[in-house]
Amino acid sequence: MKKIKTLHLPSHGRIIVISDIHGELDLFTDLLKKVHFSCEDTLIINGDLCEKGRNSKGVLKFIMDLSKRNENVHITEGNCDTVVEDLLAENPKLMNYIRSRKHSILKEWLDEIGFDMNDGTTVKEVKEILTHHFSEEINWLMELSTVIDTEDYIFVHAGLEDKDDWRETDRIAAITMPSFLKKSHGSGKYVIVGHWPVVNYTSDIPSNNPIVDKEKKIISIDGGNVIKSSGQLNAFIIHRAEGGDTFSHVHTDHLSTCQVMKDFHSVAMKGSISYPHYKLIPIQSSEHFTLCKQADSGDQLYVKNEYLHQSKDGTFWAKTDLSCAQISVKKGEVVSVVDNTCAGYSLIKKNGEEGWIPKDVLSQMKERTLTHAG
Repeated sequence: MKKIKTLHLPSHGRIIVISDIHGELDLFTDLLKKVHFSCEDTLIINGDLCEKGRNSKGVLKFIMDLSKRNENVHITEGNCDTVVEDLLAENPKLMNYIRSRKHSILKEWLDEIGFDMNDGTTVKEVKEILTHHFSEEINWLMELSTVIDTEDYIFVHAGLEDKDDWRETDRIAAITMPSFLKKSHGSGKYVIVGHWPVVNYTSDIPSNNPIVDKEKKIISIDGGNVIKSSGQLNAFIIHRAEGGDTFSHVHTDHLSTCQVMKDFHSVAMKGSISYPHYKLIPIQSSEHFTLCKQADSGDQLYVKNEYLHQSKDGTFWAKTDLSCAQISVKKGEVVSVVDNTCAGYSLIKKNGEEGWIPKDVLSQMKERTLTHAG
């Protein structure tokens, strides 16, 4: 890797790490307010500023301006941010990408200048017009560091290869490596990554909260923002002190909230289904849930009936990623509602964890309202 930035972290104060913003400007500014971000903090944005969300150009402009005003803001590149490389390289596949993607920074830029693509539009034309109007933004993205290296922590979007010298990690691997938490590295420092939603690692009760593996020295913080229906944007906070660093986290999301009206104690329903392990073998059905065996793992899970799909060939599949757990709640708690459309039960999120509770436990939903940073 060539784009390695060496950074000296202060011995006191907070290091706030946020990754995978994915064009969600409102969530990002709301999260900065929620953590009371100030110029005394160090902010690390660990890749994937753009794509998938609704306002990539807004996120980019905000972070560019913020980093100009505040020398304690540092950014690494994510795989989604490298879409401008394909533009400059005139990758012909980019045209299908722009046309098929509902949200992309390239499409947002074209819309801003009023350029309408047609069937004959070439990638060279798109490159010429975008580099003319947005050269500063494109150059800024191209110059982002792949890795930020500090005394105790390494910040990289996806992961490091397990090599004698981690600096020999292939750059593309560093920003695209899947499931880094299941791998290892030899850097001797904590490696903090995003890219791979943490809920993919959980088994008993699905959780979107950051995971700290002290043995492997890996911290994974991607809350599945935009990628998962229950996803959240996480801020992982390193509290620096002479006695040693401590960690905490907060999050924000787009979900509506409800107040719990009475206690509910979960039964022995645990587990989750995540891509690509969707194939199921039904064992026993009931009014609301069907006991199924996962074809890949053999695990037995209770699947909400509305999420169970039978193909024309007779095989059964989960329709999407799904919690198969129930979760305990207490009267007076406020929880987020992931899905309130199923019979008998609602899928909720409490402190980042997802599970089912009976519908009559909840009050009416309150719409999610986001604040805006200036």
